[in-house]
Amino acid sequence: MQVTVEFHPQKVGDHSDILEVYRVIGEKCIHTKVQGEAVDVDIALSTNSLKFGKTFITTSNYKIMLIENRSNITAHFQWKAFLTEEEENKERRRQCYLLRPHNEVWLENFIEEENIEKKDYGEDNTAVLSHMVQEETAKVQEDPMLFSDDVFSIEPMEGEIGPNCSAEVKVTFKPLEALEYRSVAYCNISGRESRLPLHLTAQGQGPLVELSYNTLDLGDILVDTCHISEVKLINRGAIDAPFRYIPSTKNLGYCFKFVPEEGIIAPGRIQTIQISFNATTVGTFEEEFQFIVAGSPTPAILTIKGFVTRPNLYFNVDELDFGDVSFGECSLGLDTA
Repeated sequence: MQVTVEFHPQKVGDHSDILEVYRVIGEKCIHTKVQGEAVDVDIALSTNSLKFGKTFITTSNYKIMLIENRSNITAHFQWKAFLTEEEENKERRRQCYLLRPHNEVWLENFIEEENIEKKDYGEDNTAVLSHMVQEETAKVQEDPMLFSDDVFSIEPMEGEIGPNCSAEVKVTFKPLEALEYRSVAYCNISGRESRLPLHLTAQGQGPLVELSYNTLDLGDILVDTCHISEVKLINRGAIDAPFRYIPSTKNLGYCFKFVPEEGIIAPGRIQTIQISFNATTVGTFEEEFQFIVAGSPTPAILTIKGFVTRPNLYFNVDELDFGDVSFGECSLGLDTA
């Protein structure tokens, strides 16, 4: 009789064991030594890291990399969220723990998400809850724990690579905010002991809005006199830039008025802001005004400075001499102020 012995190693290296065959129950068995050597299949990533340049929010950027199979076997690959199977099982146990029947918070959330009315299962919901837990636990146990991220996506997530062939993989980055993002995807390949890490780094870019100048010097301004000036907001980016003026409550901030106070600047366009200033207090001033741009972590800041003064009035002569004037007649003296 021919017997087939299969070898399925989980670790790289030499493996050996004893195969015992009993001829008759109770009699001495035949011992046969089985041994084998496990090696990693020659499959590798074309790169172990991808770095994306600055990418505007609401837009996407992608890069192409390869999984290269230099062996003579067909390999299957999957992109995983965890480095090892042990970490996957730990995460499954954690999720299952959160589904325990006494977890009333989970029950309330599940009922709300599924639009289940409490009257549908009566006051005694033990059986219903137990069934829900079993279904959700089964889903957790069957979850392959594939790579999942809010801003990075990988296509395809799994597939096969023929002998001496390569598989093309597309990694897409779509930022949600103007932040620096980092993540790691792990490629699980049949025939390899360890999963291959792919480090992902990228930078989200918000709207690029600049002021035509950052400082506006109004010079000498007369008190109780309206002064009009302008500044421009320039969108140098590739996406719309919604902006909003933040009123200043410091010092003479209340004396300024900006029109418009909010709006949307299309890519490559300019928004002119009219600034009205009417001061009631004499003296030197310097104020900062901010324009918040949605999606940008830093505002556009305009500094306005100047000096408020009173009108300077004087007579061109110290006195007027009317000379001799006849009674009852009117004499005019001309002077300039």
